[in-house]
Amino acid sequence: MLYSNLKHEETRLSLVSINEREFSLLSDYIIRNCGIAIPPEKAYIFETRLSKYLVDAGVNSFEELYSYIIKKNDPVFNQKIINSITTNETKWFRDEAPWKVLEERLLPKLVGDIVSGRKTRIRIWSAAASTGQEIYSTVMCIDNYLSKNNVNGVSLKNFEFIATDISSHVLEIAKKGRYDKISMMRGLNEEYKEKYFNKNGSVWTIDQKIQSAVKFMRFNLINSYKEFGLFDIIFCRYILIYFSETLKSGIVTKIHGSLQDNGVLFTGNYALYDLFENNFDADYYDNLTYYTKKKR
Repeated sequence: MLYSNLKHEETRLSLVSINEREFSLLSDYIIRNCGIAIPPEKAYIFETRLSKYLVDAGVNSFEELYSYIIKKNDPVFNQKIINSITTNETKWFRDEAPWKVLEERLLPKLVGDIVSGRKTRIRIWSAAASTGQEIYSTVMCIDNYLSKNNVNGVSLKNFEFIATDISSHVLEIAKKGRYDKISMMRGLNEEYKEKYFNKNGSVWTIDQKIQSAVKFMRFNLINSYKEFGLFDIIFCRYILIYFSETLKSGIVTKIHGSLQDNGVLFTGNYALYDLFENNFDADYYDNLTYYTKKKR
């Protein structure tokens, strides 16, 4: 009977719609806490992703849910709200071109800098890591490059890989490095699958060498980046489109300050070039535009 009553309650609350005032309250809260701007025409995102938390909070409306969030100020519950709102679309070697640029244009010079002693390590940051495919793709690409070209005296130990995301849920998946059949089919070729994964039943686990090379951290891109130091390459792909115009500009400025001279920024394939023109020089590879830090 208790189970039946709970299911009835969840079904009833799943039909609750959000009004204009409730949308304003929740959208402002999301912007303040993670920078993501939900436009009014996408108010359904709150209805579909947050309705289940009405049950958890014991409330009957989205305004009551907002009041619960503010008054309770429970870090665990608030993180669940943020996790639900964030979009975590990802795949292995997404768009392919960034890793071709890495292999064909960037690694020859960076590896040469290590061999010559001009650098002791190369630092790479995946700034919206999701479930790990982007940063693991990068580590695999570099390891494969080193072995394929018989590079002596340089290994993954000469690279530092940082991967961050605001969602604690996706980071837990990324840290485990375990993926199902559907995830493995999205962008991963057979060569990399055989070389870098072990299969156990329906689960594929990434090689320990690749997994242990990455440091995963929960991080909010609206915060200061000073704790991270300077990077040679930053991946900040398909995330800027979710921020307000003011935050987009601020994030790009902070990324510029987080790159070494001539450091490279990879973004998604979208038209936001005006954000970069004052801080970066545009470079091109096939249909990809990527950016090199301008010296000031």
